[in-house]
Amino acid sequence: MSMDTGATLRISRVLLTGPPGIGKTTICKQLTKMIEEKSYKLDGFYTEEVQGPNGRRIGFDVVLVNNSEKKSILARAENAINEWQRSKYKVGNYHVFLNDFETMALPVFDSNADILIIDEIGKMELFSPKFHDKILKLFSETSNKPFIIATIPLMHKIPQRHLPLFQNLHADEKSKVITVNRQNRDTLPQEICHLIS
Repeated sequence: MSMDTGATLRISRVLLTGPPGIGKTTICKQLTKMIEEKSYKLDGFYTEEVQGPNGRRIGFDVVLVNNSEKKSILARAENAINEWQRSKYKVGNYHVFLNDFETMALPVFDSNADILIIDEIGKMELFSPKFHDKILKLFSETSNKPFIIATIPLMHKIPQRHLPLFQNLHADEKSKVITVNRQNRDTLPQEICHLIS
């Protein structure tokens, strides 16, 4: 993004990227707490790992940021579900529960929140054409409201068919793409909070 355009464009979208497990969802959760203290109207969802009795990951749930009691299944490992629950949408060993995801995630796009957290815009979520279209519409709107905080995969991990979407997100002048790493992940919530206020 060139900064010599006279008036600096206001950043109104922060896109967090980085390898799985680096802490993108943790940053979203920390931001949720910090934003609530500033009394902004907040909406969105994050994806949370689900562990089995032995502590191994068996899937992911979608959790609403403003009501963590409300969660819905996003994906489950093949060995954690019955045969009749299997889905035609799969990422690796995980079956994606599209209807459950859409029921929980799509309504947040119609919210009149000041800040929207979307964790994440990833392979599993993008099986939903409705979700894909909502993301396109959200990012093509010209207003700075809502301020968007989203997590996205690293560019080399994106399936070919979704490349144009992510190229657009990266090219958006109002977006700041931040690669999360061990060095910056603890200070990022504070830095992102500064961008909002």
